Amino acid sequence: MATIAVGDVHGNYAALEDLLAKVVPELRAGDTLVFLGDVIDRGSRSREVVERIVELGDESAFSVVGLIGNHEQWMLKSLANPCAHSWLLGMGAFDTIASYCPSAVQRIREGLETAGMDLFEEKIPLPYELFFDAVPARHMEFFQGLKLYHRAPEVICVHGGMDLDGSLDGANPDTFIWGPEGFPEKYRGKHRVVYGHHNDAREDAGGWPRPAVNANGTYGIDSIAHGVLTAMRFPDSRVFQSARYREG
Repeated sequence: MATIAVGDVHGNYAALEDLLAKVVPELRAGDTLVFLGDVIDRGSRSREVVERIVELGDESAFSVVGLIGNHEQWMLKSLANPCAHSWLLGMGAFDTIASYCPSAVQRIREGLETAGMDLFEEKIPLPYELFFDAVPARHMEFFQGLKLYHRAPEVICVHGGMDLDGSLDGANPDTFIWGPEGFPEKYRGKHRVVYGHHNDAREDAGGWPRPAVNANGTYGIDSIAHGVLTAMRFPDSRVFQSARYREG
């Protein structure tokens, strides 16, 4: 059995389709495909990205696991509390909103402009329900079912990181989503860890982003800022990458 981890997609549907064309033929029943989180925002096709991942989970003989990234975390905070605006103001949320409901963009922008600084001082809500009402139920199930981490015999998959000693029990959820201070360079756990979030791909002499493979058994595969989506298979550490698609 193998585990293939896919880095942050960020709404880049073209890169996702290109990568899947290379990865899916390698997967067999009993294998697991893990999306490391931050599949939404920044790129213009978040809805299509989510739909593709949901379809894979429904139709494939292999297992599909989604992890929660900081972008999904803050989106769900806005679902729970319409006065929580970090997703909108700090995450490129308008790209995701537009992919599901273009008409909601104008209404939310109008609310934002009307509120001004009172948005924070008076805790003014914005009409996020216009967006969330447009999200298909199956997509909401996907978002609300995202996991903090995936543990396989050969690797632990996380979005942002894990406790530096490698422990899983009792860890703060934000540790997996954002990563603790000192991760990955100070990680000293015994398990290998593959992560996204950190945009720490290393460009080769030709300017091509390569995974950050570290001596302490950590593997950074967040390269989408370069227009390239990266996946890595375990236990053999084989790398799969899309062509370069500039998006968002």
